[in-house]
Amino acid sequence: MVNRLEGRWKYTKMLMNNGEYVDHSEVYEFTGGDKDEKSGLPFIIYGQDTTDWTYRISSKSVIKVTNVATNKEIDWLVEDMDNNSLIFRVAEGVVFLDKE
Repeated sequence: MVNRLEGRWKYTKMLMNNGEYVDHSEVYEFTGGDKDEKSGLPFIIYGQDTTDWTYRISSKSVIKVTNVATNKEIDWLVEDMDNNSLIFRVAEGVVFLDKE
């Protein structure tokens, strides 16, 4: 999954738990690597603010992401992924990313 994540992804929208769609225009840039270290591999979110994160694959369907500045960890529960799109669930709803 690390190899498939490597590169730039556009965060296009989120389907909130209340059924409403929220549009987004952030870009997530994942760095690949040979293996998924315990400390995680870097990725950057480009939006209104640029933030540094790390990610690691904890299972076939869970990506653990950590904000470098706050050390807050979030689980992304992968619902679907192919070469051009990634759909995952977080507490607030379902997130849609498209490969750039």
